[in-house]
Amino acid sequence: MAEEIRCLLVDLDGTIYLGDRLIDGALRLKDVAEEKGIQVFFMTNNSSRSVNFYSEKLTRLGWPVGTDSILSSQEATALELSRRGVSSVYSVGTESLKAELERYGMTVHAGYDESAEYVVVGFDTTLTYEKLVIAGKHIQQGVRVIATHPDTVCPVGKTEFIPDCGSIIACLKTAYEQMTVEVMGKPEAGMVKLVESRTPFRGKQIGVVGDRLYTDMKFAKNWGMRSVLVLSGETSRDDITEENKPDIVVDHVGVLADMLLME
Repeated sequence: MAEEIRCLLVDLDGTIYLGDRLIDGALRLKDVAEEKGIQVFFMTNNSSRSVNFYSEKLTRLGWPVGTDSILSSQEATALELSRRGVSSVYSVGTESLKAELERYGMTVHAGYDESAEYVVVGFDTTLTYEKLVIAGKHIQQGVRVIATHPDTVCPVGKTEFIPDCGSIIACLKTAYEQMTVEVMGKPEAGMVKLVESRTPFRGKQIGVVGDRLYTDMKFAKNWGMRSVLVLSGETSRDDITEENKPDIVVDHVGVLADMLLME
């Protein structure tokens, strides 16, 4: 199966690194991809940080990469809103998410504003109660909600995690039951559009490498790509069933590198 892969979409948290530590075999994958001429993109649902942050972090850890090789739920969301002609939003997110939305030409309001066309919810590590209240006021006025990604937690270690975007959405949904939300990141179509804007490869030519069944592997399955599950992050072998079984399961990305090298 690995011989078909010409492009890799590689998750970050739990797949390439945990915190500030590279996972075993990460640089081995780098070397093999270069040797085999395989195109590599790093794909993250984490919308609390900019593509510059990820480019700088990967470079510091030993895998030099430019911002064009980072596919983020931040950009997938901003790109879709821009395509819809949206010019005014309220954001429950970090300054980084705000900057990305502004880069695509949107005004991001600091408080309640009648002109807001969407409430954008991301992984907000600067979350305050006031932000939730302002978001709720917009929602009660019928403003649509778009979320950068569905992840409920973000791993910060092998067994540690913190609340993520999905948990913030669940909080708002509990308070505002009439709320509906559209999701952009993995495994949804918004991320596919971003991928297709960067590479000519399609379908089984693309391998999605990640540690989560409900985002990474579901993304691959939903859009006809090759799924490669690593067991270095959130998922264990016990979580795998016949219904969600990936195409390839490896302990870490170094094992995938060896598989690609043998093809």
